[in-house]
Amino acid sequence: MPKFESHKAVNLEAVKRLARWLHAQNYRESTILGYCSTARKLCTFVGDRPLRSVTPMQISDFITSTLPTQWSDSRVHDKLTALRCFFDFLYLGGVVDSVAPRYLSARGRIKKLPPTISQPQALKLIKAAKTPREKAIVELFYATGSRTKEVAEIRVENINFKKRCFPVLAKRKERIVYFGPAAHEALKLYLGERKSGYLFQDEIRPQRGILAYHNDAWLATWRDHHVGIKHGQRRSKGLGSTKTTSRAQAKARFKELMKTINLVRPKPDRPLTNSTFNRIIQEVARRAKLGIIVTPKMLRHSFATHLLERGADIRVIQELLGHAFLTSTQVYTRVSNLQAEETFRLYHPRGGQQ
Repeated sequence: MPKFESHKAVNLEAVKRLARWLHAQNYRESTILGYCSTARKLCTFVGDRPLRSVTPMQISDFITSTLPTQWSDSRVHDKLTALRCFFDFLYLGGVVDSVAPRYLSARGRIKKLPPTISQPQALKLIKAAKTPREKAIVELFYATGSRTKEVAEIRVENINFKKRCFPVLAKRKERIVYFGPAAHEALKLYLGERKSGYLFQDEIRPQRGILAYHNDAWLATWRDHHVGIKHGQRRSKGLGSTKTTSRAQAKARFKELMKTINLVRPKPDRPLTNSTFNRIIQEVARRAKLGIIVTPKMLRHSFATHLLERGADIRVIQELLGHAFLTSTQVYTRVSNLQAEETFRLYHPRGGQQ
């Protein structure tokens, strides 16, 4: 064994420290995982060479060698962003003398038009919601234009029902979002008498117990969640021998036993997951027969587009969406071409319908 630590080990230790630093800066967990994964792959690519010796050309070789057969400009941008963050961190710590990834620049991303639904489709979507929770979720996403993470973190005690607004925090900035009478009514119906906790709480279904047989005996098994153990304690009770007791008899005994046992699991104070929000809205859209896959992000895009179509100022839309730069909001001017089409049909000498 050498007396000194290899450069490869030192490089990987730098990645671990980067992760701790990003945690301290309150970066999102997904961002931390992505940045550190890219940094770790670079360390593997350079082998036992010190990071101080990595050149812009080697950064370029790393990116091009790790691209899949088909890729988009966004993938190159993401890798460069991660490596710039890593080398900025190393530069601040005196590990490197320059930030090699910043000598490279990627071509501009192709700005695709965000997918939206029309105003009539939005109404069909809302009408297709069956349960109070579905109605509240669809109404709130469309009424506020909030991001999924923002909606997930809404707490009932922070909602001002009188002024019909609540604060949300995203990208390290707080803003106020507003909702109308329809969303207000849907929220009130969904909440009932509840006054606290996450607005949309994660569903914890009660357990049903399991009927099985083991060593020639029928067994009822369940988990006791009232003993102070995190995931509960496994319990079981014999329901008779398989030789003398039929499945029908065992099933009847099992049902009677389950009536006497508290099968409710404690409800943790945690919000719905992003995947659950997506699943609910997609199911409502399927029921509405819109013919497209609708997501929470699409409702956010539709919120902004419909405001613009009805004459809202783009700077106000920027504030409602929580965009840091107006250029992020201006993409909706390309989507909202309803007025442009009407003007063309009305004023162009050959634009009208025959």
